[in-house]
Amino acid sequence: MKNIFKPLIQRLGAVIFLSISAFNFVAAQTTKESSPQIRQKTFEKVWQTVNEKYFDANFGGVDWRQVHERYAPQAAKVKTNAELHQLLNKMLGELKVSHMGILTPETLEKLKQPPTVTGLSLREIENQIVVTRLIEDSSALQAGIRRGFVVKKIDGEPIKTLEDALLKLSGAPNTTLRLSYLNEKDELREAILERRTLANTDKSKIVSGVSFHALFEAKRLAENIGYIRFSNFIAALNPKIESTIYSMKDASGIIIDLRGNGGGDDDVAIKMAGFLFDRETQLMITKTRRGDDFYYKAKPQKNPYLGKIAILVDELSGSASEQFAAGMQEAKRAVVIGKQTEGDDLDADLVKLPNGAYLIYAAGEPRTPKGIVIEGRGVIPDMQVNLTRKDLLAGRDAQLEAAIEYIKKDNR
Repeated sequence: MKNIFKPLIQRLGAVIFLSISAFNFVAAQTTKESSPQIRQKTFEKVWQTVNEKYFDANFGGVDWRQVHERYAPQAAKVKTNAELHQLLNKMLGELKVSHMGILTPETLEKLKQPPTVTGLSLREIENQIVVTRLIEDSSALQAGIRRGFVVKKIDGEPIKTLEDALLKLSGAPNTTLRLSYLNEKDELREAILERRTLANTDKSKIVSGVSFHALFEAKRLAENIGYIRFSNFIAALNPKIESTIYSMKDASGIIIDLRGNGGGDDDVAIKMAGFLFDRETQLMITKTRRGDDFYYKAKPQKNPYLGKIAILVDELSGSASEQFAAGMQEAKRAVVIGKQTEGDDLDADLVKLPNGAYLIYAAGEPRTPKGIVIEGRGVIPDMQVNLTRKDLLAGRDAQLEAAIEYIKKDNR
């Protein structure tokens, strides 16, 4: 099972990490409308797939057959694919879980476009939308934006939520936006930011010409502490993860920074875990319609790193990053530091529909070996640490500092 499709549902409009986005500008082509017969077949295919393959045969207490009775007459009346997709998403929403949705042909076309970036990473801090990180050589950094600045407006429209900000930041390459922000003195300032094609990313193909991109960073911190950060678990990162961990075999500890990591391919996380254990270890167990699946286990690789591990997470760590953190935490192989994660952790599968769209549905519900389900709960850190605007303006990252102190504590 894989979570690679999760970002396609949960992040439409913006990939949270560092505001990478390719989703919100208009696709160049329009999709041909389906016939009423094809729309009806599409509706039935969605309902039947969930009926047979959704991980929970009891549907969380929802009467799925009664759902069919309510929605089938509505599906027969829709006049366009867009109306059908909206209805299908509403029907899937009856289950009230993550990893459920319709991936339309229009969205697929948008996803084929190169990802763009303004360079801003944002979080909601103290009821404000605050800059927490910037990409090197980005228009935001070049415009003088700093960590701790507060986003107030984009193109003259007030920003009230993080999701709203990320949607407005996204757009086509080489277009601009007007950012209104509060600086370190709480003075209102403006800057013109350019959306640029994201360079220096790794990518893995997902489906139908769509590639998922990821940023990767690795370095040594003071006192010989290794640091690894990447935005999503994708197969293209496997060689970098392997070589980086092996290169840090002499490190006093390794910090794996999964803040803002929206998830991805579980196989990548499992392989990574294999470089950190010296014995086979069950990290997660997945409930499926066929029964429990025990695929999520660390299988030791040659010369694994056995030093201290700290994993950083926050409210935008989701799916595969949550499974990895939860499994490492319960196995007592790592200490988890930061903020409680999203709680969007189900394994997803993909099915092509008669009208050319795709259904993404939850085929598995992961839990830790002790029975903790992450979906709807999230990973609760061993050390809960919040970022503050004051610290960010002063150039401090309290969560990273806590991880460094944990590594140093027993090494002094």
